[in-house]
Amino acid sequence: MIHRVLLKKYIGQSSLLFLSCGAALFAFAWIRVWVVSLLDMGQFQTILEQFREFEKFAPIEFDSLFTYTGRVGMTFDEPIVILCIVIWCISRGSDVVSGELGRGTLEMVLSQPISRTQLLLSHATVSILGLALLSLLVWAGVGAGVYATSVEETVPPPTVRIPIIGIDIPLTVDQPQTQTLELRDRVDVQTYAASTFHLFSFGYFVLGLATFFSSIDRYRWRTVGATVAFYILQMVMFGLGKAAESLSYLLSMTFFSCYKPQKMTSIVTKEGLAAPWTLTHPLLDMTLPPLVYPLILLGLGTTCYVGAVVCFNKRDLPAPL
Repeated sequence: MIHRVLLKKYIGQSSLLFLSCGAALFAFAWIRVWVVSLLDMGQFQTILEQFREFEKFAPIEFDSLFTYTGRVGMTFDEPIVILCIVIWCISRGSDVVSGELGRGTLEMVLSQPISRTQLLLSHATVSILGLALLSLLVWAGVGAGVYATSVEETVPPPTVRIPIIGIDIPLTVDQPQTQTLELRDRVDVQTYAASTFHLFSFGYFVLGLATFFSSIDRYRWRTVGATVAFYILQMVMFGLGKAAESLSYLLSMTFFSCYKPQKMTSIVTKEGLAAPWTLTHPLLDMTLPPLVYPLILLGLGTTCYVGAVVCFNKRDLPAPL
């Protein structure tokens, strides 16, 4: 169903954007891991304890952020990572039909022995493959940062506990000793496999949504606007649902509720590497089994792609401007 010539065309069109986003994601993930190693965990915990009442707005409980694994896992929730993925998805998805119409090249392409379905699926193949590689580059950047970074930890002084009152008394008045460790001794890179899959699923839905809007409109700027408006509306609903108990029902109406990379990190830490891939047992405080959430995003994205194929095959294309 895909066409080799179209694949070559779309790879050429998207290569510069892919290289830009890929380099930014890999470098940012690496640098962020290095920044994590600069923070003193004791001071970090002291600061966060002052903001316990705002824990409900965080994607993960604060206790997980007191560990290197939890803080490195926050990379998948960073705005720069989300922004690069969204830029790739909206730019590629909006180009399928409305982009070609705007450039006046769609009729020329369709004058060749190529069906509309072939055109759309060929575009989707390149875009989805690029999205998968971008997600893996985030994981690769995290891995490179983990293997190239060392951390200093304070060795707790020897203490003695007073019975009955339970108070620990240090046995020395010397300055605390520090030791240098490799971060890979504290963080297992395999922990973030499920988080990477969540990032891909999140992007897949946005990509499918942009493709659907592109299939029903002739102006690319309007396709981008509609996708961004939907994205912002969903983000606002997610924020309101988190902020107010009376509006918590909004969380079940936004796709942001299915994006849980930090929760996957917690599950792996507590239940093991295989835990995020279960379809039968809800874990921690999750309503559904962990694997259901990314599958919902993949299902919604596939529905958008099916809708795009149907609409694109039925619509009358306007004449080039």
